[in-house]
Amino acid sequence: MRPVRPPEEVEELKQKILDVALNLIVTEGFDALTMRRLGKNLGMTAPNLYNYYRGKDEIYITLMIQGFNRLRQHLINVAEAESDPVARGKAIMRGYIDFGLSHSQHYELMFSSHGPKAQEFKGTDVEELSAQEYTLSMEVARFAETCIQLVLDKVGLDSTEEQRRTMLIELWSLLHGMVSLHLTGNTYYLTDTPVDTYEHILDLLLERFIDRHQAQQ
Repeated sequence: MRPVRPPEEVEELKQKILDVALNLIVTEGFDALTMRRLGKNLGMTAPNLYNYYRGKDEIYITLMIQGFNRLRQHLINVAEAESDPVARGKAIMRGYIDFGLSHSQHYELMFSSHGPKAQEFKGTDVEELSAQEYTLSMEVARFAETCIQLVLDKVGLDSTEEQRRTMLIELWSLLHGMVSLHLTGNTYYLTDTPVDTYEHILDLLLERFIDRHQAQQ
């Protein structure tokens, strides 16, 4: 009988499985992830993988949860370092970009891949786990909306929940575009220092964002 692995070794192996799966999804797409393919890349049999995860869907959702946990904590950390709402708003935007650049594979999985979304797991054996991922992603969104509200309060602007959600999508679209252009290397066609350029863009973005919404009041 094979000896039972100690808990720390089990966790280490589970993380290795996740790391290899993440690389496979990002480089070849979600459909390329199969337990047989994953086992081959790890030097394990597919049946052995089922001792650690129920299947590819559980692995995929676990990776999403891991990514959103890291993003949430990173944004909280950068926000807590600033007391002024406007400075905090800029720090969060910078933090989002920093996360995308430093955790590029998780970022692509979370925001650029064509993997299944939470609603597609309803009625499956991973519905509960998928609900955890959805709840976590919404916590990140609500945190960002709260920070937007604090910025608006600081400059004396009123807003409805719908307006804040629209502002969030607007800012998110711009930040996502910046991260995506950098990850694909396209920014280097225009500048040798894209990160410095992004810092300047964030200053302009926040100023123009506030000015425009002040003009609409």
